[in-house]
Amino acid sequence: MSEQKHKSTSQFTLLISNSVLGAFFFGYSISYMNPALKTADTQFDISEYPDQGDHDDYQTLINGLINAFPALGAAAGAILSGQIQRRFGLRQSFLLADLIGVVGFGFQLPLHLFTLLIGRLVMGFAVGMNSSLVPQYIKEFCPESLSGSFGAMFQMTINVGCLVALILGMFFNANGESLDYFRFVIVFPMLICASRLLFLAFAFKYNPPSYYLQRSNNRTAKTVIKTYYKQQFVDQIFEELKQQIEAKKSEAQDSKQNSPSYSSRLKVGCILQIIQQFSGINAVLIYSSGLFIKITGGDNDLKNWLNIIVGLVNLFFSIMAIPLLRNIGRRPLLFYGTLACSLFLGLISLFSCFLPNEDDDQYQVTISAIMVIVFMFLYLAAFQLSLGPVVWIYDADVLDEKGMSIAVLCNWLGCALVAQFFGIINSSLGMNYSFGIFFIFCSLGTVYIFYKVKETKGKNPKDIDQMFMLGKVDYDD
Repeated sequence: MSEQKHKSTSQFTLLISNSVLGAFFFGYSISYMNPALKTADTQFDISEYPDQGDHDDYQTLINGLINAFPALGAAAGAILSGQIQRRFGLRQSFLLADLIGVVGFGFQLPLHLFTLLIGRLVMGFAVGMNSSLVPQYIKEFCPESLSGSFGAMFQMTINVGCLVALILGMFFNANGESLDYFRFVIVFPMLICASRLLFLAFAFKYNPPSYYLQRSNNRTAKTVIKTYYKQQFVDQIFEELKQQIEAKKSEAQDSKQNSPSYSSRLKVGCILQIIQQFSGINAVLIYSSGLFIKITGGDNDLKNWLNIIVGLVNLFFSIMAIPLLRNIGRRPLLFYGTLACSLFLGLISLFSCFLPNEDDDQYQVTISAIMVIVFMFLYLAAFQLSLGPVVWIYDADVLDEKGMSIAVLCNWLGCALVAQFFGIINSSLGMNYSFGIFFIFCSLGTVYIFYKVKETKGKNPKDIDQMFMLGKVDYDD
């Protein structure tokens, strides 16, 4: 076993824990409206549309916009994050994202539909920045031996944010009369942004050493390396980083010339993000309250507890992913996990065909309803062991900051489409069709991963570039 080069894993744990507060903000921001939609419908008179014949369509449309606006803002934040990072560095980009996040939630405090939509759009911009920047920060700062574990920490913290949002959602009034509490739910994430701002200002004052090397500031780069690595390895780490910077410069030149390796990596990175979104994860995270109300025949208390189980399943299996990512390659986790997601989505679609009519006064939770819930939880478990954490880690492995921002743009555009149209498809055609669509996309994604995704675990940027240049997939990984 080779000697550990870094001084202390706990140092990196503290550093990354602060950065993934942005992931907590990410998870909370996409989930807090899930249990709050009833309050929003009441506050903004969405449920009192004058033409009762068009009421359901109108409510579904507005709810879709409320959920899609953060994803649209995140798409803009993701595509611009690369430029912001190159100009200001990761640390300063985090500071900017936190300030934008505070402003975004501040816009929502007046509780008017227009300001809510604007606030969610602005908030989404900060989410998009974090979704692109945090994996890059982990990749740039952490040694290779820790990158898998800390990469999984990003997804785990997203799930912590989702769980906290769903726990807070238990205390909304079932009739939608919880306006003061709604304001508290909106203020809460502003505290998270303020916390990271303070830690970045007073405790974590440096960018990754690669930032300083790119600007020929060798003295500061060595200072950062000395902070985290043992003295006898400082020069070695410094030289390795310099070589990686030179490789990136060469890669940037190649990308301008449309090199086969760069184009191939960018295509794979973008398609993986699309597969992640069209597997249906955000349909569950955004609309679980509505789905469980239908499945349970309107039982609000049972709906709340099922939401909490969603958050717990996500969190537990994202923690379970950490040792898997340390010991198993990216490719097998992606392939077998996506295959499992496809299976469970197909079973959700199948058993949804036998759900009773939720408007029935004698509605009872049937075996079919129980099976839909069980397979939904199994789908979430499979996602958190594969598509959830691995796509972010894999894209950070194969893409530079510009490529990462393009890939994350694809992710958020996919999320916006799911957020806007899932409710419409689900209300008009039913769960069997909506989850059937996800089953088809996820199955196609499984085939794509088998034939196109190459193993990157343990490989340096030069090896990855060469591997994509050759176009070979090692099926034994």
